[in-house]
Amino acid sequence: MRFGSIIWIYLICAVVLFTIAYTKIGQKETFSGVKSSLVLFVDILPLILIAMVIGGLIQVIIPQEMIEQFLGTSSGIKGIVTGSLAGSVMPGPPYASLPIVASLLKSGAGTGPMVALVTAWALWRVNLIPLEIAFIGPRFMAIRFLSTLFFPILAGLIAQFIVMRFVTSP
Repeated sequence: MRFGSIIWIYLICAVVLFTIAYTKIGQKETFSGVKSSLVLFVDILPLILIAMVIGGLIQVIIPQEMIEQFLGTSSGIKGIVTGSLAGSVMPGPPYASLPIVASLLKSGAGTGPMVALVTAWALWRVNLIPLEIAFIGPRFMAIRFLSTLFFPILAGLIAQFIVMRFVTSP
């Protein structure tokens, strides 16, 4: 994965925001903000590292043929449904889940199943259902879940269509 231009864009944004903060609110508050971001970085770093280790191990433990069979481009609707179900139970924030998705893609998973996985991860997240029921109520949770039920599969099918129709292999 290449980060070149993305790193430069973020670095420029950080320098501009730092300069604005330093001139508008002063040194003490600016460095307080920088310190807060460093504390957050230290807090999430272990999770990022663990997710990357898991992603790397997936590439060597799970045979590529198995990933292609269940989540590959030729797995069709079965792969898209499998991706949707996997996404619904995948825990963690994006910085923990996306390295695993990247590893699956490198190991032969198709775009359609992975779009379905990421979409289900964003919409269904069964591990959050108890919290949603507690804070918003079971009726709202049921309506929200039912209203998004087909989106991961539909997103996977659309992605598969786009890849088959418009994306050519190098």
